[in-house]
Amino acid sequence: MAEAFSNVGLLKFLLGLPELEDLGSVALLNLAKDARAEFLKKGDSLFADEHMDRHFYLVEGEVELVANEQVLQVIKSGSERAKQSLFRVHTHGLEARSLTAASFLSLNEETYERYIASIKPKQEPAGISFGDYQQQDDEAALIAEIHREFNHNEVDLPSMPEVALKINKAIQDETLDIQKIADIIQIDPMIAARAVQVANSAMYAGQPVQTIKRAVQRIGLRAMRAIVMSVTIRNLYHAHSPLVKKRMKTYYHHSIRVGVLSRAIAKKVKGFDPEQAFLAGLIHDIGIVPILIRADKHDEIKDNAGLLESLIKHLKIPVGAMLLKQWNFEDELITVTEEAENWQREVSKADYCDVIQVGQLHCEMLGGRQMDAPPLKELPAFTRLNLEGQNPSLIVAQAKQEMNEVIHLLD
Repeated sequence: MAEAFSNVGLLKFLLGLPELEDLGSVALLNLAKDARAEFLKKGDSLFADEHMDRHFYLVEGEVELVANEQVLQVIKSGSERAKQSLFRVHTHGLEARSLTAASFLSLNEETYERYIASIKPKQEPAGISFGDYQQQDDEAALIAEIHREFNHNEVDLPSMPEVALKINKAIQDETLDIQKIADIIQIDPMIAARAVQVANSAMYAGQPVQTIKRAVQRIGLRAMRAIVMSVTIRNLYHAHSPLVKKRMKTYYHHSIRVGVLSRAIAKKVKGFDPEQAFLAGLIHDIGIVPILIRADKHDEIKDNAGLLESLIKHLKIPVGAMLLKQWNFEDELITVTEEAENWQREVSKADYCDVIQVGQLHCEMLGGRQMDAPPLKELPAFTRLNLEGQNPSLIVAQAKQEMNEVIHLLD
């Protein structure tokens, strides 16, 4: 971008774009990192369907938008229209034809969409609003401050490590065979070792396996994805504050317990994959992780247990949804993070969020975190899953050995 903008000039231009005005400094800097200057001579064209991966803005000059040789619009630099994306749709046959020599700024489409999707212009994320705070005390003000940081992308959400990203993507690719997936898993020795250990655990009783391929064959791709996520979450961040370190461990163990219990529950309900339920249980509270990372670097929070829990209570839902969207998770798993504690939710058909709600209440029987929820058998999710004939205490007792073993293996 040096030919067209200085660093200050580039950020000034981005700040002047109305659709980016709600983005924070981290988001703007990330957009600027791979911004490019593009140039056209008079009479040259940019074709919308040839640039699906870029967002264009007219900086200097004049262009006309043309479709099927019909002029749709003339855009001049400096106009209000020039502050909007050049191609608001990337349809075949749409082109921007330069009437003068013209220069453009182009932004990476994937990065742009990730940040735009996270801010819903003029709205707050689901589950929290500034109106919830009366700003009458320091705690409320601090929670609102941290909320703004996340909402405006001023806090870097943790990235999934590259190897884990490749494994996660490969496991979801139905065209890849087991050997190719095993080859990718073997890139990360820690994940590979954990996969073999879990395949030989009480969860998957059978003859011992020694290879990644056999491990994948035994436990299945969705279970392998859950293992990848578990190891990834465990190693995303190593806290410095003793309080944050302890809370991270509590979060991690709780997530595994809910995952194992949800797996056991899904086995008893038709139409549910136990391994997908295991994964959903692991990530249902994923929003806690970025909050703990932020808290560990904040002097007022990292040693204040009460304030830390207030922060988690208010922010884990929107932050968790942001993180899973950044990691390109499926909508059904994003719903789990958003609705896991919405006990009176109304849906037409039972889903994995219902399984996770029931799993959380089963976890209470083990002395886990007490939920502000109705009794298990009065829970709408319990009714939708048709679990009336099941004995919750028996489910917990049967899953307890698996749970302790998995925590030992993955910790």
